Amino acid sequence: MATTIDVAQYIYNKLGWIDSGRLMKLTYNSQAWSLGWYGRSMVTQEFQAWPDGPVEAILHSQTIYQHSGSTSMTLPSANADRLSDADKASIDSILDFFRSFPTHELNELVKTESTWQDARAGVADGEPSKNPLSQASMKASYVLQEIQDISVPVRPKTYGQHSFDDTRHKLFGTAARWRTALDLLAERLA
Repeated sequence: MATTIDVAQYIYNKLGWIDSGRLMKLTYNSQAWSLGWYGRSMVTQEFQAWPDGPVEAILHSQTIYQHSGSTSMTLPSANADRLSDADKASIDSILDFFRSFPTHELNELVKTESTWQDARAGVADGEPSKNPLSQASMKASYVLQEIQDISVPVRPKTYGQHSFDDTRHKLFGTAARWRTALDLLAERLA
């Protein structure tokens, strides 16, 4: 499985140098939307509820303290090849959507979400916190955003998607398998 460092390196490779706050929020959104779209984690690490929004501590350390220079785009332990094609497609969708958002807007956006606010519960404004953001909460929040059809990143088309006819065939096949059970339930409820 990929790490936040791998995601961040992929983002650097696509966008060039960006400040660490922006890099962190784009990495977080890649993880959060992967959970919302596919129900699976893209990275192994968890994000913490820092005062300026979600932060992954190892990525923070590498982007702040372990760069070879202040505008270096090489993260020492990165291996973007660990990202699957589906991961890369998801990150690309995130970058396309958030490309024009200034860093302060990205910060404010994630701080308005219940996932970050719940993890910050009981922590004073501006105070440090290592409270983790719940992946279950991220998944629920981002699924809800997509369902509500507000302005959100576009779910990427991934390899292995089925055609409409394939999906329809599977749906009717499932309905046929359940028909007897559904008929029995309907009889008992009548």
